[in-house]
Amino acid sequence: MLKKVWHFADHLPLALMLAAALMASVILTWNHPLWTTLLLALVLIVQGVYHPAPGDRAAMLAAAILGTPAEIAEVYLGEWTYHAPDLILGVPMWISLIWANLFSLFRRLARSFNALLAIWPGQDGPARRRLDGALAVPIILLWAAALILMEKPPFVQGLYATMILITAIFWRTSMDRMIFLTGAVLGAFGEFVCVQLGYWSYYHPLFKDYGVDITLPLDWGLSAVIIHRIASRWHTPKPDRKP
Repeated sequence: MLKKVWHFADHLPLALMLAAALMASVILTWNHPLWTTLLLALVLIVQGVYHPAPGDRAAMLAAAILGTPAEIAEVYLGEWTYHAPDLILGVPMWISLIWANLFSLFRRLARSFNALLAIWPGQDGPARRRLDGALAVPIILLWAAALILMEKPPFVQGLYATMILITAIFWRTSMDRMIFLTGAVLGAFGEFVCVQLGYWSYYHPLFKDYGVDITLPLDWGLSAVIIHRIASRWHTPKPDRKP
């Protein structure tokens, strides 16, 4: 029990400090992209050097590789626009760094939360199964709300439905659920704050008074699970072939 408590206490403070550092780096230096880039690079080094778990560095790489072109494509397709100096192809010069930082951070936080759940009484019995089921409830509600309320073309709705189906069938471990919720809550919250500050804006948000869309938590949650799974597969060592 003491080891589980220490595992949680040892990782969570650093993860929370990293989250605060990322938020402050973007908000306080938004109009000075070089400073933003330097600060985000420093946080990334800390994440890569101090206490990385297997797959964290792969998550950084996967997030940067997948996130950067996705951002450029979404800006090009007219989903949102950034209001910042020195944009490159419509996105901030540090966009790869923020993606790499965030999705490694989601893994750190999810591990800490899972360690906390491991302390839960009766973790190997019905109590833990009920707790895992409780984690699935907000995810299912979020999926349902997004699919019902989203104002997207049928093709895009089909893509969302497909990804949700894949997640529900194949990616449903406790860690998958925790990663999804961590990304959905923190990613959506950070983006909501930045939209309110006028750092970027959506062209067709469902909630026009706030400038955000119903799919925002879903986008972050699905992305977090996908990148987590890619990183885990990259890191998994292949068994040695017998001669």
